[in-house]
Amino acid sequence: MTSAASAPVLYSAIIRPHRSAGIADTRTLLLLIATVWLVVGTVFVIAGAWPVVPFLGLEIALLAGAFALNNKAASAEEAINLTAVALTVRRVDHWGKQTVFSFPPQWLQVNTDVGPRGPRLELRSHGRSLFIGSFLLPDERMALASTLRRELDRLTKAAAAELEPPATPAAS
Repeated sequence: MTSAASAPVLYSAIIRPHRSAGIADTRTLLLLIATVWLVVGTVFVIAGAWPVVPFLGLEIALLAGAFALNNKAASAEEAINLTAVALTVRRVDHWGKQTVFSFPPQWLQVNTDVGPRGPRLELRSHGRSLFIGSFLLPDERMALASTLRRELDRLTKAAAAELEPPATPAAS
């Protein structure tokens, strides 16, 4: 029997959260805001309202912290691998913690149901279920569900074809 680790991968996908701004864009934006706040702070100091300046600095620090947390959240991912033996989902959260889920593909159901944030994609087998692709757009989730169903169907048909006995030639 083939183990899940040595079986050839029939389908593979890595899903990551979309971020429109990278680290360089974030730094540029923070530098621009800090420059504007420096000018505003200088005006307040000249006007004699110097106690305002530390609050402007605090705003920049809080904004930088929010951007850092957002960029950290972008490092999460879900890796999906389908073999003849198992469909494996390796989930890595934004702190780097890995969790691996494995389902037998012959009994796996790919379900979509409508939740508060659009359709949810669920993998279900033998009483266990897992929601995947939570950071995908609804259309992307539906496309992933369709692709997984197609690949599972292809795998099931290939396995059924291997089990069929060969046709015997008709005697004349």
